[in-house]
Amino acid sequence: MAIRHNVSQAVTGEQLTLSIEEGQGFSEWKDGSRMLVDSDQLSFIYVMETEDDLVYIGLPEPLWGQLNEALVNELPVVLKKAEEDTFFELSSLHAELSYLLENIKDNSNYGDDMLKAVDRSFTVNSK
Repeated sequence: MAIRHNVSQAVTGEQLTLSIEEGQGFSEWKDGSRMLVDSDQLSFIYVMETEDDLVYIGLPEPLWGQLNEALVNELPVVLKKAEEDTFFELSSLHAELSYLLENIKDNSNYGDDMLKAVDRSFTVNSK
């Protein structure tokens, strides 16, 4: 069964740093290199892996402006656990998110709320 942690803070500088509060075994997670969509929660999910499980990192709508900025400016995106120095580069975030944004565009399967939220937050998919 997958464990979910939502990003609690995002800071943009030379990179976009996403922070989560909890994360048992954080230092042993591996990049799952894929993303999912949670239309009900208006969230994108980046998948991390452990030896035995999946860890879903929720990227809720309030962070989408910063995700858009990272895409537009090609900033690296890293994940960290609050109060720790361990970072993971989310190496597939740009490619995966770009693919999802293109797939969501004009696709009613994701629901009207998701379509409207993506249109409001992301400029990269309006090209």
